Amino acid sequence: MSDTNKIHHTIKSKTASLKEAAELLQKCPDGKKREKIVLMRETAQDIVNLLTELESALQKT
Repeated sequence: MSDTNKIHHTIKSKTASLKEAAELLQKCPDGKKREKIVLMRETAQDIVNLLTELESALQKT
């Protein structure tokens, strides 16, 4: 699998996880929501970093 394919795969996986977490967030007890939001923010930042990496890889081709 090429680097860009790996990045695409990871982006898809992380966005699916983020979507699922967003759907479950409203069902979470209030005490756990902050914890869940922190994890969601970290995942979102990972996605931003991966998009930057993908953009860089595409500019090299």
